Amino acid sequence: MRLSVELARGPIERTRVEVAIVTFFEDDRPLRGSAGRADWRLCGRLSRLVSERRVQGRRGEAVLVPTRGGMQAPLLVAIGLGSRNGFDSRDWEATTRDAVDRALKLGASTVALPLCEAEVGDLVLCQRAEALVRGARRALADRGGELLLRVVPPGPETRGAAEALRRACPLGLPESVALDLPTAALRPRAPSTHRRALDSHSGPTS
Repeated sequence: MRLSVELARGPIERTRVEVAIVTFFEDDRPLRGSAGRADWRLCGRLSRLVSERRVQGRRGEAVLVPTRGGMQAPLLVAIGLGSRNGFDSRDWEATTRDAVDRALKLGASTVALPLCEAEVGDLVLCQRAEALVRGARRALADRGGELLLRVVPPGPETRGAAEALRRACPLGLPESVALDLPTAALRPRAPSTHRRALDSHSGPTS
């Protein structure tokens, strides 16, 4: 088994993977962060599912949405986090494990997952990164196979997320799972003027 982790070079909708995953709380109305970006690119499809009460953001709740060209990933999985109140690193680890497990069940070998946002409880960046690594490697250890996990950090935290992931990599890895954080991911490239112009018109920000 092999788990490779790297930073995505753009927002969730432009990350080229087989399955993109977004998460949202049951009190996130309207949707925010990567879920909000995905919803915008999918012309409000996630918001409609929420309004139809097909998904509400309750913990463990999930919905699979074909993106039909609205995102680089052909499939999107939206997963509920429950309430913001009391959400901690153990909850984020469990969510990451569940998210990666769902992607593996879909046969994916490349997955995009946003890093839990800074406004959640008292979780600092290193705790969020460590919980993500633990959850992903446990899902892979359960299922087997190989996985490339592209982590999408909130924009302002890109550089800090690279360092946090690097520090999280050696934590508690069984011999059967190799974890590789590519060196290139530690040095995110500054966006070009053209790319910044595109970003300014790309919908909600993370």
